[in-house]
Order: sequence, then C-alpha cells, then structure tokens
Amino acid sequence: MPFQPHPPREFAILCTGFGLLALALWIDRRNPEPVYSPYSGEYQGDEINPFDRLGYTVRDERAGNLADAGLYGGPALPLLLSFDRRTRPHYPLILLLWFQTLLLTFSLTSLIKNVANRPRPYIYNADWHPERELSRKDRAAFLSGHAANATAGAVLFAYLLEAYDRPLAKYGRWLAMAVAGTTAFLRVKAGKHWPTDAAAGVLLGGAVAGAVIRGHRTGA
Repeated sequence: MPFQPHPPREFAILCTGFGLLALALWIDRRNPEPVYSPYSGEYQGDEINPFDRLGYTVRDERAGNLADAGLYGGPALPLLLSFDRRTRPHYPLILLLWFQTLLLTFSLTSLIKNVANRPRPYIYNADWHPERELSRKDRAAFLSGHAANATAGAVLFAYLLEAYDRPLAKYGRWLAMAVAGTTAFLRVKAGKHWPTDAAAGVLLGGAVAGAVIRGHRTGA
C-alpha cells in the first residue's frame, strides 16, 4: 500500500483547510467599504509589469467557458480511479487525499485572493467606466482559482497513477501539464487573469497536490 493514513495528521490537515477558509471569509468581510478603479481604461504608470502586459484586457466569454472544463475536469480526474479494480479497495483513502488536496487549494486560493485584491485585466479595457464600483469578483485576479484547482486535481491524478503503478502512469504527467497549461492560458485569454496570476495558480495547485501525496507516503 503506497499511502498510509494517520488519524491525527488527517484531522490536522482538515482543520488547517477549514481554518484557512474561515480566515479568508473574515478578511473578505472586514472591510465593507466600496472599491473603485483608479484607472481610466488604459495602462497607467508601473502598476502592471511588462510580463503581464502580454495578457488580454478584453473579455472573451468563449475562452472563459472553455476554462471551466479545466476547473471541473481537473479535480474530477482522481475520481476515475473508482473504476479501476486494482485501486478500488483503496478508494476511501484516495477520496480522503482528493478532498484534502481540493480543500487546501480552494482555501489558500480564497485567502490569497482576498488579501491581494488585485483587479482583473478587463477593468483596464476602454469600455470600463472608472466610476463603477468593483465587486469581489472584479478584485479576484491574483491568483487564478481555475488554474490552481485544475492543476491540483490533474497533478494528484498523475501521482496516484504512478503510486499504484497503473498502465497509463507514464502519460499522467503529460496530462497534468496539458490540463494545467490549457486552463491557465484560457483564463488569461478570457481577460480574467494576468499571466502571473495564472502561473501562480499552477504553482500553488501543483505544490498542494505534491505536499499531500508526500505527507501520506508509507514511512512519511
């Protein structure tokens, strides 16, 4: 058995995840003052770094809808192991790893978004009225939750395939990179995130999945 559950550790991970989520909600609600854009439809000053200027400021709903496939498809990949007779006996533990990974990813993403309060690229477009109040969604650019969750699920799936020595394990890493990269690009193309937001989301999702797996390996 490649992974070994340990009740105190599982409890600590779950408490950490829910605690981070509660902190994210508290930070979001502590400042009810309305926020407005200081920009007037174009890049100004040095608030946007040269790399992020490669992004898009026009909303692309089609790209945004396609990115949703990664948001839901990436996290769903580990659930496919329930159809494998070899991994099915271990599925309760696999499901626990899956839940911990997604809980930590979502909680950290929410906390970072609420602390950063970075405006999304589309408010820099010429059609954005500078006197329009920014909603929570308008200020949730950093980091990309779509990229983080898609990457976390896909990377966890790749690790599980390798750990259980499944025939498709050699393709797991390629699949994870494809899901993460495509989702990140589509979020940038949709005008919802800057390139650095998408890259940070990929790094966070991959790091969380890797940490959960390493923490549960036999002998860890």
